[in-house]
Amino acid sequence: MRNIYIIFALFAIILLGNSNKLSAQSGQELVDICGMIAGDATYLKDFQIKLEAAKPGEEPPRAAYSVVLSKNTKYRFSICNSKDFSGEAILQIYDNNRLLGTTYLVATGKSYPSVDLKCSQTGVYHIFTSFKEGKQGMAVVLLSFVERL
Repeated sequence: MRNIYIIFALFAIILLGNSNKLSAQSGQELVDICGMIAGDATYLKDFQIKLEAAKPGEEPPRAAYSVVLSKNTKYRFSICNSKDFSGEAILQIYDNNRLLGTTYLVATGKSYPSVDLKCSQTGVYHIFTSFKEGKQGMAVVLLSFVERL
């Protein structure tokens, strides 16, 4: 009888250990979800972001990436948050110091899952991602080709 209890306990431990692994979202799962949000666009590149929470009195941490985009091309930047973290990602696209697009409008407080960018000149563009209120978070930014203009 004692052996049955030991076997049952081991079985329960194995199930509980595996259930944690099954519920966590991986970066690839977020890429797949973002691909669906991007719609009828061609995948080009993804950026997987995981940031710790900001410490009191500090600026929220942010991830920065640079990409070369081509003139007369429409791109779509989609962003997907992991359900495992409370942070909601904010994406900003810059050309030097000029904000070209964002997924979060401060004036309305509304977030969007993607933003389209019509590239008027070939060059280096900068992508910044942070999480609202400096919370800890994990997200994926997906860069997709929409069309030539």
